[in-house]
Amino acid sequence: MIRVTIDVPDSHVRRAEYVFKLFAQQWGIPLFISYGSDYAGADVRYTVQPHSEGNPGLCIPFDHRAYDPMERYTVVEQNGYRLWMRSGARAGAADIVGSSYRLLTLLDEQQVDGAARDRRGIFRTEALPPERRAAGSLPLVDDHAAFVLDRVARERPGSVEPALPKWPGGKRFAVAITHDTDAVSLGAPAELLTNMAKFALRRSGTYAGMVRVGLQHIRNPTGNPLFGFPLWRDLEEQHDLRSTFYLFVRSGRFKPDINNCKSTVMMQHIDWGILRSMADAGWEFGLHAPINAERSVEALSGAKSWIEDKLGVPVHGLRHHYWALDWTAPYKTWRRHAQSGYRYDTSIAWRDVTGFRAATCHPFRPFDPERDQPLDFYEVPTCVMDGHVVGRHNGLDGDVEAGLRTIERVRDRGGVAVLDWHTESACDDFEHKNVRTTLMRMIERLLADNDVWFAPAWEIVKHWQERCAALEAQG
Repeated sequence: MIRVTIDVPDSHVRRAEYVFKLFAQQWGIPLFISYGSDYAGADVRYTVQPHSEGNPGLCIPFDHRAYDPMERYTVVEQNGYRLWMRSGARAGAADIVGSSYRLLTLLDEQQVDGAARDRRGIFRTEALPPERRAAGSLPLVDDHAAFVLDRVARERPGSVEPALPKWPGGKRFAVAITHDTDAVSLGAPAELLTNMAKFALRRSGTYAGMVRVGLQHIRNPTGNPLFGFPLWRDLEEQHDLRSTFYLFVRSGRFKPDINNCKSTVMMQHIDWGILRSMADAGWEFGLHAPINAERSVEALSGAKSWIEDKLGVPVHGLRHHYWALDWTAPYKTWRRHAQSGYRYDTSIAWRDVTGFRAATCHPFRPFDPERDQPLDFYEVPTCVMDGHVVGRHNGLDGDVEAGLRTIERVRDRGGVAVLDWHTESACDDFEHKNVRTTLMRMIERLLADNDVWFAPAWEIVKHWQERCAALEAQG
């Protein structure tokens, strides 16, 4: 057991508890928290009195500026760990509890100029403060947790043993393959019209081919190239893998958006027997929430019920189309998720690059600052998307190494690598040329690593939730 004493202003006590409990979940070691200025027996002190004498253990000085979104922060390396420190702070004075809270709640993003955001509040990483942009590929919160554990182990080695294994079978890290189903049929009227318009504007043979093939499949959506479920099933089954599919479903009333999906499982007469048999065989299905559905419990819960009725299995998770949470207050979207009956979300990711937007590669419960407590709901950040490593910005060959470098950071910290590949990219053609091939090359490399646990996203979250409950029971 690790003993922590929290001696900070009342307004920050719950935030400190939140961070220490998250650290303990990563450590796999029970936590005992006490409060006030009696530091006797503490392994870690988080305190407004960092210079008190005669107290062994690690002292983390409280700095109220860590909770101010307008402060500038930067990465400082200390004893081999990367720490998120206030710019200009002296060495050894890092409030890594406050800066962990800062990263997990995306406070640095409040410095992004509103003009750099689109109508959905989404921005490219170039709009971030330079220091945060440079650190976007680093799981800094996980480095903070490892730094604290390392210091405690030096002071009192017995306190860090034994630790609960992190993943089943003693595996070192987890990988969740996920698919967003943005398009189902090239023959859908909206897809045909869109591709005709793109051909007229861009004179690209790619769109001419998409229109031609779409016309051939107007009455056969299940047989068209974008209906990727059977191909992903067959490819994954060869390696005894199971993935998660997020289905775009529009339910309830909310503002339309031009970038919402144009052919969906609701709009096409697809063979639902294929999806039902996959669900029975262990593939997971969730919701790919439309843009603007993030503000409606009715829309989110209605879509969940619709998928459950179609497949006959419960829906636990979702990811938002275009990563379109309510970015003015993302915790409000997560609150609606919980109210709608979802157990987890995978919508935290950078728009244009691989990496760790919340600076962690572990599942975590988002914090609700209005209620001053974590939500009963998990966020599992996505670290690599197909568009990050192949496509218009990366070349059609696919940057396998870029994806694997990010996954290697997950491996180093023992977290979860959530990979997001669109269902329709199974065709490996048209706008999706080499997208499937890139993922399969990455998976082939990962399959050679005996330390990886592949599982659908919900299975990973369920395991993590049960492990957290076991830790709480020991505390």
